Amino acid sequence: MSSQERQILRKMDFPDMAREALPIIENLIHRNNHDIAMDLIGEFVFRERRDEQRGQQYQKQPIAPRLSSVEEFQLVLVLCDFFSRPGPDATRNAIFFSLFGGSIGRSSVLNKLISTAVSGSIAPLLCAAGTWMQQLGCTSPPSLELAQCIVKDFVIFSNKSSEQLKSLPMVAPRFAANFMTAVTDLYLNGGKGQLVAPPDLLLDVITEWVAENPALCLASQQPMALPTGAIAMPVVTPLAGLIRWCVLSMLITKQQDLYSKLHLAVLQSLLEATPPVSAPPSALNAQHLGLIINSLQAEMESLLKMGKSLDEQYIHCCLERFAQAVQVGLTSRCIFGNIPQLVCRLETLPSKNKLLQIVINANKAV
Repeated sequence: MSSQERQILRKMDFPDMAREALPIIENLIHRNNHDIAMDLIGEFVFRERRDEQRGQQYQKQPIAPRLSSVEEFQLVLVLCDFFSRPGPDATRNAIFFSLFGGSIGRSSVLNKLISTAVSGSIAPLLCAAGTWMQQLGCTSPPSLELAQCIVKDFVIFSNKSSEQLKSLPMVAPRFAANFMTAVTDLYLNGGKGQLVAPPDLLLDVITEWVAENPALCLASQQPMALPTGAIAMPVVTPLAGLIRWCVLSMLITKQQDLYSKLHLAVLQSLLEATPPVSAPPSALNAQHLGLIINSLQAEMESLLKMGKSLDEQYIHCCLERFAQAVQVGLTSRCIFGNIPQLVCRLETLPSKNKLLQIVINANKAV
């Protein structure tokens, strides 16, 4: 890009400069001129403060936001329009990652953008965001922050679930699946301290998603449109997180109608996850199931310290749900990793449950 073209962009008002810069950025990324593209993104899209001591490099942590709230809203509209245009998915994903791929200080625009995309059911933008989450990791801080934003905008501040949120799996199944993976990490997670249940409205929406489409949990395993030379990151499905919700919910609430429905839907999803005969299992990591055992052990030891019995009905129901999920997962061959170690760890649970013992005995030789 010539200096004259830069000067023309600099004379424009915002957001016109961003609107005009985006096609230029797209062309640069298509020609693998990523350094210049990133430079233009910093200056003309996000208007980030220039660090004069480092020439064309922009600070990763701007001293102050360069965009006002109004300008952020204007930029969101420009980006919604840009990503709605026809074009190759791989190019769209590359641009999205160049805009938001880990840069500090852009989360405010990102969260507003994806919230707007959910409201408007903008499929190309949501599909790009789903790929971005998967490449960064669905439980990475940026992905979790985005998930929290969606929950806040469409669940916490709502009296009922929106039709746009309900239809999200049909609009962008990969985004919906990766959103579930992220959001299950936020609630009923023993690794993050005290067990906190998800909001009822969120539980209701996710239960409806999985019950109506058991294969949704596997949407993140579909091939991704990545730029040439890009490496797809390992896929993590929401199955382990949903199993954890169903199991650990028994320890904190007696309102189990929705969790029972979700549990049945998850079991159906595990059956859907059966890989082809020649393919290795890939849907559920035995190590992630082991983390649920950690949480169960911690909660049960806490109950024992309080002088409570582990022979209560809700404890047995909790272990039975876990045993069912493990057995269905093993039967459908969708669990991968160190299965013998998983079975051995099941034996360490302090409460003896008949169904769990049957599952252990049946799989000791696996």
